[in-house]
Amino acid sequence: NAMQPFIDNKYTRIYHQIIHSARQKDYSGIYTEIHHIIPRSMQGSNQADNLVRMSAKEHFLCHLLLVKMTNGRAQRKMIFALNQMLMANQKQDRHRVTSR
Repeated sequence: NAMQPFIDNKYTRIYHQIIHSARQKDYSGIYTEIHHIIPRSMQGSNQADNLVRMSAKEHFLCHLLLVKMTNGRAQRKMIFALNQMLMANQKQDRHRVTSR
């Protein structure tokens, strides 16, 4: 099962709701980023069915949720990925996500 790395909790359900919603949205004229549904560090692929386009805010929220929906080594990888995303916001000319 491709969802095995994820704990069955409310964060996982919210994560999948965001992904489902993002697949339905029209992001014309909005800055977007590509998100790996199953992270590459958890053997997720670059295949189209594992990728979803979403807003920067949704992308950031998904990475926050990934920390709460994993444990053990997978969680450590998700914390690392979230920290990399936060550092990239500081170092690159990347869309900055705020609480708004």
